[in-house]
Order: sequence, then C-alpha cells, then structure tokens
Amino acid sequence: MKVFARFLFASVLVSMFAGCASDVAYVPKIPPHAQAKLLDYYAQSDNKVFVIAVDPSGDYAFGYDYGKPTLKEAAKVAVDKCDASRESSGIIARPYIYAINDKVVYEEMIRKAHEAKKKSEIQAQEQEVARQEDAGEANQPAAK
Repeated sequence: MKVFARFLFASVLVSMFAGCASDVAYVPKIPPHAQAKLLDYYAQSDNKVFVIAVDPSGDYAFGYDYGKPTLKEAAKVAVDKCDASRESSGIIARPYIYAINDKVVYEEMIRKAHEAKKKSEIQAQEQEVARQEDAGEANQPAAK
C-alpha cells in the first residue's frame, strides 16, 4: 500500500509540474483606456512604433514615436519613453511592441519572445522591426 501511495504521490507531482510548463504564451489584453492612446498614435505620420507594458492588474505604461528616418530609430525612442513611464508608474511588466506603423504586431511579438528562449526579448523585437522595415510590411494597412 505504501508503494502505491508513493507512486500516486509522485504521479501527482509530475503532472503538476508538467502542467505548469506550457508552450502557450500569455498575451495580456490592452486596457480600454490605453486603447484611447492608440487613436493619437494612428493619426501620426509613418515610421512610427507604439510600445506598451501591461501589468497583470491592468496598469500600463506606453511610449511611441513617429516621423523618424527609420523604424529602428522610432522604436528606440518609443522603448525609452515606455521605460521612463514604467519607472515613474511602478509598472513591472516588460514592454512589447504593439504596432509598427499601422500594423498591430503585439501578440506576434510576445509569442516570438516566448519561443526565442535563448534570445533576449529585445533582440527578437529588434529583428522583427528590421525584417518588416526591409520587407516593407510595416507600411501595409492594419486589418480592420
């Protein structure tokens, strides 16, 4: 009976830990009041990037920039603005690119960062900005 109990206990422990190791990336929803900030962003000229960090509580910090010679420059300024906002607001969540020009890439950025465990999240996002800039994909209108 003790052997069976130990086996059952070990099985429960293994299934608990195996259940926690998931390949599914958690994608936080954008709070409704943050969506209002996007209206101003979408009204801006090209070479624009919107970055947001959303805490599990729904608190958020954001930054965006536009009109730079390259998307990479706009992304750097947007991340710097978001980091400053995170620091002043006490937001602990990591920032992710929400949109590049008018294309929403938020979920894709989180999934890529999750999949690229050996790469840093920043490298994955920088590569996506460069890929879209090179391919001209970022200038495609967003799906409505």
